[in-house]
Amino acid sequence: MGKRYEDFLKLCLGWFIIISTYLLVEFIFILGGLWSFKNIVGLLLLVFPYIVGALYYFIICKGKSRIFYTLGFFIPSITEKIIIYLMGSYIYEINPLYMTSVMQKIINKGTHIRQGLESIQHFYHYIFSFFSWSYVFVGLLLPLILTIFVVRLQKSMDL
Repeated sequence: MGKRYEDFLKLCLGWFIIISTYLLVEFIFILGGLWSFKNIVGLLLLVFPYIVGALYYFIICKGKSRIFYTLGFFIPSITEKIIIYLMGSYIYEINPLYMTSVMQKIINKGTHIRQGLESIQHFYHYIFSFFSWSYVFVGLLLPLILTIFVVRLQKSMDL
């Protein structure tokens, strides 16, 4: 029972590292006023947190299973995309089941925003301006690549 608890704590720490790195990059761009470079923001938010997470999993979590690394990378990736999507759905008052409408509004910076959230309108466009279909697909492909990379690197180091 202690081994599973220890593995879960290591997973939670890995998720915390990935999310903290993600928020750090986002806050640096917010405070620096660099939101006009939305492609660079998207690329950094897509790659940098997961590279830091891969370093953590490679150095600290040696000899774990593929499922461990898969959970370590995919849970934060999928959670981030779902949260951004649901926030867009809520802010633009669109039913979340209409996926293409929600994504279109997020990508095209829709003008109709939910009553009472008009103060968010100016900031929301900048904060999630990087979110697009390619961000979602590459964001799901990158954890798969990193999982394979970390597992193979761990196996080559064991030889």
